[in-house]
Amino acid sequence: MKIEILANKKIENRSWYLCKGNLLEYLNNLKPTFYEFTIQRRIVKNRYLDSLFSTIKLGDPIPMITLTYNNRQGLEIISNTAEIDMTQVEILDGLQRTFRLWAYKILSDEYKECNDKTAANFAKYIKEKHRQFFDVGVISTSLIRNLIDSEERDINQISNLFSEFDVYFFLWVGLTDKEIIRKMLVLNAGQKAVSNTHQFELLFLHWYNYINKQNSLIILYREKDDNSPNVKKGKRKIGEFMFSSVIVALQSFLEMKPLRVSDDLIDNNNEEEESNDKIYENVFSKAFIEYYLSELYSLDTILMEIESEKGKEWFVKDTTLSGVFAAIGKYTNISENWTIDELVNSSKEGFNNLSSTKIQINRQFLSRHSSPSAPLQVNLI
Repeated sequence: MKIEILANKKIENRSWYLCKGNLLEYLNNLKPTFYEFTIQRRIVKNRYLDSLFSTIKLGDPIPMITLTYNNRQGLEIISNTAEIDMTQVEILDGLQRTFRLWAYKILSDEYKECNDKTAANFAKYIKEKHRQFFDVGVISTSLIRNLIDSEERDINQISNLFSEFDVYFFLWVGLTDKEIIRKMLVLNAGQKAVSNTHQFELLFLHWYNYINKQNSLIILYREKDDNSPNVKKGKRKIGEFMFSSVIVALQSFLEMKPLRVSDDLIDNNNEEEESNDKIYENVFSKAFIEYYLSELYSLDTILMEIESEKGKEWFVKDTTLSGVFAAIGKYTNISENWTIDELVNSSKEGFNNLSSTKIQINRQFLSRHSSPSAPLQVNLI
């Protein structure tokens, strides 16, 4: 995509550029997976964004879109213009706007090629071919009908309107992964709140990616995953957990007290300087996390054998995991000077106690309490 550079500044190893580009060219060159950027939330309904097309028709500006450019060579600027490879671009701010405008462009393109141009049949065709537009609420049958049946036949104007419309970008080059996450959180601060859970997930995203690549028995879900509501309710298989709950439980083990995802916990994990705490580095190491996940799976398996359905609901909750692993951490009495091997060996006794016949689960208590938030009586002897 060709862009015009209006201003720019280099700050240490990163640079920002204020740019202007063509809306249709921007939408035409989006990579197929542009809306799957892992740090972004899913596409959501937003009635205020439904007026974007009207804004463009009137010629009014739309809010600036912020991008990050992953090309290590940066920009080659000639006479205040540059070309950017859109396959190397991710959207930090403006994903919801981009997706809606892209959906309008798809409607326009499909309508030009469609033989049956009646509103009802075209809507049915789009629903079959581009189901996601309807699933996320960006496109509806009534919207398609309005575009086709309007006096100005708006659906035929989309391409021309977009080709004549300038869009402004804020382009970052040279950001690290951590800087990208921080920029995204700041940019979203004035919009619909990014949930604490989503923010917490982003801070540990490198561990999520690492764990998923291990093909371990543990399967982690993020808040935006389609199956996450079922997992939270206990409708899951052995080894399926919420990513944030598993990380909070590990931190609870380290701190030897139950923790919850909160503003304070996020702030503590979002410090500019990396922690030099040796025991923290050992706990959040590949070797110990792999050991921790294997113990988590073993406990989950044993609990399912004892009380399957209620156990699935109870043991997946962050409060449960934090409490159980805080108790194991307290029982282990973690020392700041331990090596990873010492940490593993010392914590094994606590895990073995929970995994052995010394687990005492009051099944009568379980049968009287259907609420998964009720405290399951587990005694570590």
